[in-house]
Amino acid sequence: MEVIRIDYLNVPKDLLKSSCCIGFFDGLHTGHQALLDNCILKAKELGVQSGLITFDPDPWKIFFPDRVCRHITTLEDRIHLANAMGIEVMYVITFSKDFAALDVDAFHLLLQKMNVCHITCGFDFKYASKNSGNVHTLQNQDYFNVSVIDSVNSKNEKISSSRIEPLIQSGKIDLANELLGYMYSIEGIIEHGFKRGSTLLKFPTANLGANADYLVPSSGVYAGFVCVNDIFYGAMINVGNNPTFENKKVSIEAHIFDFDQDIYDQRVRFFFLKKTRNEIRFNGFEELKKQLESDIITCKKVISREKMYVQKTAVLWDATAVLWDAKVFEFKSLF
Repeated sequence: MEVIRIDYLNVPKDLLKSSCCIGFFDGLHTGHQALLDNCILKAKELGVQSGLITFDPDPWKIFFPDRVCRHITTLEDRIHLANAMGIEVMYVITFSKDFAALDVDAFHLLLQKMNVCHITCGFDFKYASKNSGNVHTLQNQDYFNVSVIDSVNSKNEKISSSRIEPLIQSGKIDLANELLGYMYSIEGIIEHGFKRGSTLLKFPTANLGANADYLVPSSGVYAGFVCVNDIFYGAMINVGNNPTFENKKVSIEAHIFDFDQDIYDQRVRFFFLKKTRNEIRFNGFEELKKQLESDIITCKKVISREKMYVQKTAVLWDATAVLWDAKVFEFKSLF
């Protein structure tokens, strides 16, 4: 997939004609996926390329620079997922206060200059200065055709990034994953930790120096996976400050099943499948070790029940296999 940065004052003149969906698309959840599906369908009907139009940086960072702004997905994640979902070109419009001040007609003209012949948007899409543009103003212009996608709901409530975010932060990862359509994940670099897992407890862990842009799930133990070199390995993931050891800094660490590689300083991705318990304080190493042994059994049981769900995530992230309990599941070959 081609990624093209767009400065609204200097739009390239040789862009190919496209059918595009438009929005910020944090998470590219199942609601967003309905827009992508329609966009791709229209592109095939019109014989043009399918495109996704998004914005960078997040508009919230421009208008509220002092506010902490975390996301379900980074821009790089959205690029990867959009490509995996079948989009052929991604337009990243540089967001600024000047761009946000464009009136409705100027916004339409920008899309026309980008050689967009069809736009797919959600029913509540807003744009242009002070959100003065909506689906009605979009449908009433003459530069391109428009498809409006109705609300995509789960349990009679719209699926949205703002609905998913608190689910992640409260540890309700399985509910967040249902709305995303795949497992929530965080990318980062494996760092050196206190080494208590390998030396004191005999449960070595990989400590993730996570990208600060991500939402972090609440403290506790999660069944999940660690993706190393495009291979998924089953894992028990702990988020928290390890109250037994009175750590002050929140850590994200994983005990990877049947794994003995040195991955320090390597970029990896942690996938969260389901929370299995809250973080608690233990009265010594032996009590903690006994609980960890039980946690591993629980996490493996959770993973074994979610094979098809894990399969979709593995394919989205180009993983060739999923490993746990010394077994290999060749998921990608099923597609």
